[in-house]
Amino acid sequence: MRIILFDIDGTLVTTAGGAREAFTRALSEAADRPISPNGYSFSGRTDPQIARDILSANGVEGDLLERAIPESIRLYLRYFEEMLPQLRGARLLPGVRELLESLAGRDDARTALLTGNVESGARLKLGLFGITPFFDFSLSCFGSDDPDRYRLPGIALQRARRAVDPAIGGDRLVIVGDSEHDVLCGRSVGARSVAVCTGWTSIEDLLKHRPDALLEDFSDTSRALEAILADE
Repeated sequence: MRIILFDIDGTLVTTAGGAREAFTRALSEAADRPISPNGYSFSGRTDPQIARDILSANGVEGDLLERAIPESIRLYLRYFEEMLPQLRGARLLPGVRELLESLAGRDDARTALLTGNVESGARLKLGLFGITPFFDFSLSCFGSDDPDRYRLPGIALQRARRAVDPAIGGDRLVIVGDSEHDVLCGRSVGARSVAVCTGWTSIEDLLKHRPDALLEDFSDTSRALEAILADE
């Protein structure tokens, strides 16, 4: 049994800047001052880490920082949900639905998420495109589970052992994502990494971190399945 753990943003979907816009608005309101991301890359980071990094870079510190982090995420979820009906340019990335449908038909794989989104944010993004039912949330990990993305594969492995097989090893996890953090975070548990070039990380940077497989996108379903389910 393989546990396939997908990132969301840049891997499955793009919100065309909508999530970033909502997050920036929320950070400014939570800190009660203008907050700018100043070119900060959200890619591969958890929502709590994004909030902490941007607020700190804008001079928010101490008790105000610790209060503003959860408040900014609460406001972000509200503002992003309000934006959804008018969101322009948001789309599923190439081949995503076909790949998920193919994985759903297999008895040797279960499909879940490993994402920096908090769970509520993940559900909003997946729900926008009607793909929520493809994912097993009991096996999934989110930024709301731990602000450190590099701890999420260990949590995913614990959940797989409870839900699937107490003896399952980290080598049965496959982390699929578009950033170097997706490639690197699973190495502590021996997970396989599949990088896809549909996000904001260049192919050169992805190759530098030596993913087990690299895909341009998921438009070739057979090739994507081969990369994800390969035994090495």
